[in-house]
Amino acid sequence: MAHMSFQLGFLCNADCPFCFLPTYQADTPDEDEKYNRRAFLKEFHRRKDELEGVSLTGGEPLLYLPELEVAVSEMARAKPGLHFWVYTNGILADDDHLGILRDLGIGEIRFNLAAANYKEKILENLERAREMFEYVVVEVPSYPKQKDRLMACLGELDSIGIDQLNLQELWVTDTNVHRLEGEGYQSGLLFLRKFFLYGSRRMTYEVMQHCVDEGYSFTVNDCSASRFGVA
Repeated sequence: MAHMSFQLGFLCNADCPFCFLPTYQADTPDEDEKYNRRAFLKEFHRRKDELEGVSLTGGEPLLYLPELEVAVSEMARAKPGLHFWVYTNGILADDDHLGILRDLGIGEIRFNLAAANYKEKILENLERAREMFEYVVVEVPSYPKQKDRLMACLGELDSIGIDQLNLQELWVTDTNVHRLEGEGYQSGLLFLRKFFLYGSRRMTYEVMQHCVDEGYSFTVNDCSASRFGVA
């Protein structure tokens, strides 16, 4: 669908070695975040006629529930019927937080289980979300170091009944390059040039093949560099 990404803020309550985004580190709220939200709302109103969906990202969106409520309410009033989905690391995905999202009309939630290294507590939160949202997706980077943890929980993801597993080829940036285990390779040309982690794409296809072999009911999406035109 035609959609836009709406970044609510920069703060996050996880510390992922693979995160490619710089995290805002100020001790007090800063005007930059407010400015960014206003800019995204202006972009939305400029493009609303063409948009079918809006993804809500961070940082960690559940740290910005008041701001999320304001933004979603304004966009929903301006264009009824929009599909909203939220990305979360799942740490704060309790009944209260998830209930607020559901009551706002959020139709989809995507969990990055890799952020907490596939901890059982986050899987419990994922199962809670399955009871509350129309679409539940797991979206993780294919980080070879975490391959065994992901493979070990695939059966549970199937039992929970997720709709889709998105596997991202791991993007290497100045932010995460010194924290990742492994080496990167260059893909693309000129302004499209990016770096990705060796072994990440192979992991994606190994996981996909395993899901086919086991007959899991959820779909698996390959979010690799070549799929997005940079390879």
